Amino acid sequence: MLLNKYIKYTFLATTITTLLTACAGSDGSNNSSTAPFAPKSISGAAVDFYLANATVKFDDCNGLTTTTDAQGKFSFKTTADCNNSAITITGGTDIGTGLPFTGTLKIKKTDLQNISNNDLVASPLTSLEYYLGSGDLQVVLNNLGLTTVTAANIKSFNPITDGSAKEMAVIFTLQQLATQIEDNFQAINKSDGSVALTQEQATQIAFSTIGSALKTQGKNLFDSSGKLQATALDEILTTAVTTAGTTINDPSTPIDPNIKGNINGNITTVSTEINKIVQSGGKGEDLQAALNVALQDPNSPAQAIKESLKTPIYADFTLAGYSLATLKTSSPTAPLALSYANLDTALTVNFKLNNTKSELTDTIKLGFKINGSRGAAKENLDVIISNIQVTFKTDGTILSAKVPVNTAINIFTSLQGISKLQFSTQKEIPINVSNGIIPLSSIISNSDALKTYYTQYINKLAVNDLVEASAYVLPITYTVDPALELQNGTISIDSTQFQGSTLTAHFKLN
Repeated sequence: MLLNKYIKYTFLATTITTLLTACAGSDGSNNSSTAPFAPKSISGAAVDFYLANATVKFDDCNGLTTTTDAQGKFSFKTTADCNNSAITITGGTDIGTGLPFTGTLKIKKTDLQNISNNDLVASPLTSLEYYLGSGDLQVVLNNLGLTTVTAANIKSFNPITDGSAKEMAVIFTLQQLATQIEDNFQAINKSDGSVALTQEQATQIAFSTIGSALKTQGKNLFDSSGKLQATALDEILTTAVTTAGTTINDPSTPIDPNIKGNINGNITTVSTEINKIVQSGGKGEDLQAALNVALQDPNSPAQAIKESLKTPIYADFTLAGYSLATLKTSSPTAPLALSYANLDTALTVNFKLNNTKSELTDTIKLGFKINGSRGAAKENLDVIISNIQVTFKTDGTILSAKVPVNTAINIFTSLQGISKLQFSTQKEIPINVSNGIIPLSSIISNSDALKTYYTQYINKLAVNDLVEASAYVLPITYTVDPALELQNGTISIDSTQFQGSTLTAHFKLN
């Protein structure tokens, strides 16, 4: 009897142990029949031409990133948590042009664990696939005149090593078109200083517009010789601008109508000049090498490629007639001299656009803060002008400026009895631009209300008073060059405020 009980209990224990072992394996955590995850080494490349020191982000891997090397290559090992992901590549330097890469490359969500040849290439073509999908992709590739690459091998196709020089030129021009659209749209600000379009939105507009325009059979962006087709390019740009306006959906955030023409001219130049180099033939890597050589000659026509890829940017900023460097050195203890008789010059700004190739127009929000002090006594005057339309010459200097009708102007002063004022202009106010300078006095003289406030404030100042003058500038369409190292400041009057590039200087009236 005891023996039977022993056998029964032993059998029961064995059975339980077996069941527990089986259950432990059911969730994959301890199943001897399931092989543990085996990391896989993947190599990759980022191609505009090759992108050196670019950031490679695995979008579905909790922020995991890596960086391309000097030749545009990157590598990584899959993990149990990162083996199926989309990829975004930004930043770095295009080693073909030597310019910063300001666009975006995308790869759609991919099973990295089972990728063929353990090789992955991010290119403008994979970006098209990301936003267009696979259904129309082959038609788009055909319409681009690309015969070497197919929808099936697009993530392993390296146009530098696998494509002809002509195909590489097409792919390079395609990316420049997308990047130009992205850069110009990302530069647009809303009236409060926030961006009108995120990087993702701008990138999506660029590639979706290109893909949609080319998914109709026979709709070519390039002819058989690689020459850019003007009609197709114009259609893409027209649609892109329209889509951007619809996405922004804000009447106070205009898109400069000259953007389309500017991009058109830039891309046409890029395509023309890169095709001249293509004539030497060879593969994509031969084109990259030939471009490198050409760009070493400062007189080479290929320099037009680099110049065309630079987007307009505010590259100079002056106040009261003083240079930016001089203004930055001023302080309450080391003020700059300013004639009391010419105090209006303290309320002037001058800014210049670089990389312009045609007349451009921008909408600018402009603010001034004037703080006058005499010992312990202080008085201030703040002004916000919500809309100044500025037209720039082809050399980037200011051609003309105006305050449109119905523009809101806000004023605040510490002077007793007058305090605050907000009004809208009843007529268009032309600004008397002289030598590229915008004087606030020109606006003041055309507004009785503003003139009254300004005059009362100025009459409170005297020789030897210290004046701290700050200018706030928020361009809507084009950005301020970070190299200027201007602070980002906020000016507010009641509920009206905006953030903009800010310059403060100190003066002493004499």
